[in-house]
Amino acid sequence: MPLKDGIFIIASTLPTNPVLDIYGTAVAFNSPLSGVVGFARQNTDTKHQQWVVTTLRRGVYSLRSVLGNAYITAPVDGSVAQLDTSVYDPVNNEATRWKITNVGVDTYIIESVQFPNCVIDLQYASSDDNTPALLYPNHQTANQIWKFLPIAI
Repeated sequence: MPLKDGIFIIASTLPTNPVLDIYGTAVAFNSPLSGVVGFARQNTDTKHQQWVVTTLRRGVYSLRSVLGNAYITAPVDGSVAQLDTSVYDPVNNEATRWKITNVGVDTYIIESVQFPNCVIDLQYASSDDNTPALLYPNHQTANQIWKFLPIAI
C-alpha cells in the first residue's frame, strides 16, 4: 500500500523503535546540514524527529525535515556511510529521492533511488541514541524496516 503524503515520525522495527532524528543543530544554507541518527522517540511535538513525506512519482518520495528545507540525502558516492540532511531539491537531485516499498503490515523499506538495493539502515542494528543511520545494502533486517507514524496527513 503506497504511503499518503503527510508528516510522519519514521520508527525502526527494532525492539525499542528508535526514530530517525537530526543529529545536533542544523546550520542554515550549509550542505550537508547534519547527520541522520536513530534516537528514542521524544513526543509528537519534537520537530527534529518529524519528516514531511511527499510523493514525487509513484512509489518515490522525498523525506524533508519539518524544520525546513533539509532532505534526507544518500552519500554522494553510494558508499556505506551516514546519511545527511541537505538542501538539495529532490526534483533535481536523485540523492534526495527514496523508493518506499511496503514489506509487511504497515512496514516499509526505504531504498535510495540513486543507489538501488541500498536502504536506510541503523548501524549494527543498534537502538542506542545517536546511532548513525546509514545507506547499506538491503537485507530486509529489522534495522532496515520502518514504520511511518502519522502526525498530520
